[in-house]
Amino acid sequence: MKNRGTCGIICMIVGLLFLGGAIGLLGYNTWQEKEGEESMTRIMKEMDPIITPLKHEVDILPKTMQTVSVEGNEYIGVLEIPRIGTMFPILENLSDEQLKIAPCRYKGSYLNDTMILAGHNYREGFGIIKQLEIGDVVTFTDTIGNTIKYQVSNVEIIEGTNVEAMEEGEDWDLTLFSCTYGGQERYTVRCTRVASK
Repeated sequence: MKNRGTCGIICMIVGLLFLGGAIGLLGYNTWQEKEGEESMTRIMKEMDPIITPLKHEVDILPKTMQTVSVEGNEYIGVLEIPRIGTMFPILENLSDEQLKIAPCRYKGSYLNDTMILAGHNYREGFGIIKQLEIGDVVTFTDTIGNTIKYQVSNVEIIEGTNVEAMEEGEDWDLTLFSCTYGGQERYTVRCTRVASK
C-alpha cells in the first residue's frame, strides 16, 4: 500500500513538472513573439520614410540588390500585403537570430524572380501569410523605391525537411514560407510577378 502511495506522489510531481515546463515554454514563446513584433514595428518606422517617397512600379530592375542599414542589420526592402493591411521589413540574409527580428531572404533575389522569403509564424508577424488566397496581391519595394507587384498563384504545405520542394519551380517568381503551428511543415505561398501598367 505504501508503494502505491509513493508511486502516485512521484507521478503527480512528474506531471506537475511537465505542466510547469509547458507553461514556461508557452510564456517564452509568447515573449519572443511580442519582441519580434515590436522589432518589426520599430524597423518599419525607420524604413518607411526612406522607401515610401521613392516608391514606383517598375518592370526593369537595377543589376544589383541595394540594402539599407537599420539598427545594425541590412534590409533589402519591404513586403506589403494590401488585403491584410500589413508590411514587413525584409532582412538581406537568413539566420536564427535574424528571424527573431523580421522575415529574411532565404534564397534568390527579386532581381531575377527567384526570391524566397522566410519568417517565424508569429500571429502578427509572418504567420499572417496563412490568410493569403490565390489571386491576392503582394508587393515588394526595394530600398531605392522600385516596387514589384506579385499575385498569389499557389498555396501549399511542404514537409519541413523537403528543401527541394521549397526551392523548386519556374512557375513562380516569389515564395513566402513560415512554419506551421507544429513546426514540422512549412506553410508556403507562391506568387507570380505582374507586369506594371
